[in-house]
Amino acid sequence: MAKRASAGKGGVVIAQEILSIVQANKAIKGPEMMVVLREKFPKHDFNEASCQVAYANARKKLGLTRTVVKRPAGAGRPAQVTGRLKPVPAASPSAASPDMNLLQAAKALLQFCNGDAAVAQMALKQVAALQMG
Repeated sequence: MAKRASAGKGGVVIAQEILSIVQANKAIKGPEMMVVLREKFPKHDFNEASCQVAYANARKKLGLTRTVVKRPAGAGRPAQVTGRLKPVPAASPSAASPDMNLLQAAKALLQFCNGDAAVAQMALKQVAALQMG
């Protein structure tokens, strides 16, 4: 969808003007861009925040910046383990039927780890290593 000039703005499409300024000078900063806009259109009243958004979008469109995708909370790198983990003893035959409290705790741990069983398992191993060491 093409951008159109609004009736009260005097025919100035700010996003296009900012894009042309950034294309002409790729090293221009945000405040410098605002000075150039005010010199080019002295009678026009600019919204600073909207101009900064248009400036960021123009730089992104020209490939001058890269977008960093934010990772989910539990999806970071696993913590580095110093030393060797001790083996976890096998469950006794009497523990074949887990009680409800244990299952609820396991469910809460998985929810905290955003459903990632590998992260939950690593956390349990680290806790076990701290308790045994």
